[in-house]
Amino acid sequence: MNIGTTELIVILILGLFLYGKRLPEITRALGRGYRAFKENINGIKNDLTRQVVDIAKEVEIKEANKIYPFGQAAATETKEDNPAVKSGDNLAG
Repeated sequence: MNIGTTELIVILILGLFLYGKRLPEITRALGRGYRAFKENINGIKNDLTRQVVDIAKEVEIKEANKIYPFGQAAATETKEDNPAVKSGDNLAG
């Protein structure tokens, strides 16, 4: 069902005759509806993005807790924490 150029022009002319005086009101209402729809879609996108980020943070925390079960501070020793470490020792490896 293809609408050609001629049919489209006829439909537009009939629309102008039927709704000519109210056409600005109709287009404003359509614009408001489109704007509200777009804002709602953007809100849904933002909510989903926030939830994905929150889930990713939770997964990172769980993974970090598996690697360092007693927290980050216990995994990184310094000279002050361990007196057996001498001042000339290389802690990096």
